[in-house]
Amino acid sequence: MLYQQSREDSAGLLRLAVQRMGQHPAALTPICYTVWYEYLAGINPHLATSMDARLREGGTLADAAIDELYRRHCSEFSAEMQQHMRDASQHVLVNLRQQADEARLRIGEFGGRLEQSASSLSGQQGVEALHSIISSLQGETAAVASSMRDLGQSLEQSQQAIDDLRRQLDHARAEALVDPLTGTMNRRGFDIRMDESLGHARRQQAPLSLVVLDIDHFKQVNDSYGHLFGDQVIRGLAQILKANVKGRDTVARIGGEEFGLLLPETDVGGARILSEKICHTMALSKIRRVSSNQEIGGITVSVGVASLAQDEDQNGLFDRADRAMYASKGNGRNQVTVAHV
Repeated sequence: MLYQQSREDSAGLLRLAVQRMGQHPAALTPICYTVWYEYLAGINPHLATSMDARLREGGTLADAAIDELYRRHCSEFSAEMQQHMRDASQHVLVNLRQQADEARLRIGEFGGRLEQSASSLSGQQGVEALHSIISSLQGETAAVASSMRDLGQSLEQSQQAIDDLRRQLDHARAEALVDPLTGTMNRRGFDIRMDESLGHARRQQAPLSLVVLDIDHFKQVNDSYGHLFGDQVIRGLAQILKANVKGRDTVARIGGEEFGLLLPETDVGGARILSEKICHTMALSKIRRVSSNQEIGGITVSVGVASLAQDEDQNGLFDRADRAMYASKGNGRNQVTVAHV
């Protein structure tokens, strides 16, 4: 469970969150509160990294920034999917309650009728009166049985609806971890997979390498050829990455023009060889502009490689690979730098 704070701690976080929210122009919505609560509670490290970077720049957090932070780091599902799940669940519950209320009413009426019949039978009754009571009870019993069948069918339909919701939820959860432009994992999916990979590496005492790649001069590419071509470049790099990984390796778009590769069971030497192959392949690639059919080449990537060190956590591993990538940029771009422990 994400929220494990005590009542006293959560009350303190509430006061602090409201205070901090008041210092920024974003509306005081539940989404805004969630972002500030998780940041101040220290339970969402990737949110904290993004928030710290924004706050260090001296900027204020408006609605758009809060929405982006929430979508990227706090919410598994879109607002539309959340509303759909709420509406569908409510519909199932309302139907169940109506059927249960009707069944309860029928049983109550049947109980009253049984008491009335028992009272009638306690007196002296003729054959015709007895037949009438039995016939009435048969009708009441049939009505209750019908009501029970309706309730059973309703329960079965509700179970089917719940199963459908569960499948939709699983599908939505999977979609929430995928970058729509490239079909690779997004940053949230990457963080989840990285946490799993670190756990596996610790348990199996196996190597784990991380590769961080960033497209060189990407702003210049966008300015020169347009954002649509920029998207083509991002998709092209994603295709190269996917073509060069295997098995349990993970490709993720973790920023605008930044990608991450998680390589379980791969030491730093193997990760370097793979990274140099990718770097070389990208530099030789030509990407055709859809608008003019012109082929554009010479687009390169800078790459950083790090292998998991003893007692290193997720943030430490990523930070070393990221700094190695920036070292590649500082040394002239279009190259691979290996981070040392």
